[in-house]
Amino acid sequence: MRGGYLLMLMLLSISGTGALAAHVRPVANAAELSAPAAPESGLDQAAAVRASRAVIGQQPADYTLQDRANQPRAWSQFRGRPVLVNFIYTGCFHVCPTSTRALHQAVAAMRERFGTDQFQVLSIGFNPPSDSPAALREFAAQQQIDDPNWEFLSPRAADVPALARDFGFSYVPTLMGFDHTLQVSLVDANG
Repeated sequence: MRGGYLLMLMLLSISGTGALAAHVRPVANAAELSAPAAPESGLDQAAAVRASRAVIGQQPADYTLQDRANQPRAWSQFRGRPVLVNFIYTGCFHVCPTSTRALHQAVAAMRERFGTDQFQVLSIGFNPPSDSPAALREFAAQQQIDDPNWEFLSPRAADVPALARDFGFSYVPTLMGFDHTLQVSLVDANG
């Protein structure tokens, strides 16, 4: 396959930061006991899987994002090597840090096997302005990621919906943060 996504490594529907707690409420009367249970996630899991699969083989647009040093980085700058892409938000207190640490371990093992400069990793904050370059820099430090081939990037707020669609990334706001897919996309060297 020339260009675009080669493979979606992981796709799991998850609750961002305890979104289940947003659906927990006291029962007002006994009649409510027979009411349908609240969904565990505001995210339509089947639609999220379809959206993720729909972008396989497609190239994302050439977005410009800010890196941790607040420098602009065009998507096209990352062509030439395969790129692993995941989406995070820095206000997440459980899933995003946990999945980032797991990705860090996997990346370390792959770098040991294939070499340190064979691929790039991009973690994209999808909740600007909260996911600012400074917040992403702090998030990377908290996860102990000091890898010259791993960028944490902040898109313009106006670009987030299209950027998410281009990667097949689904998210919905909740009272506790976001419900979102947990996925790592592999983009080939042609972008």
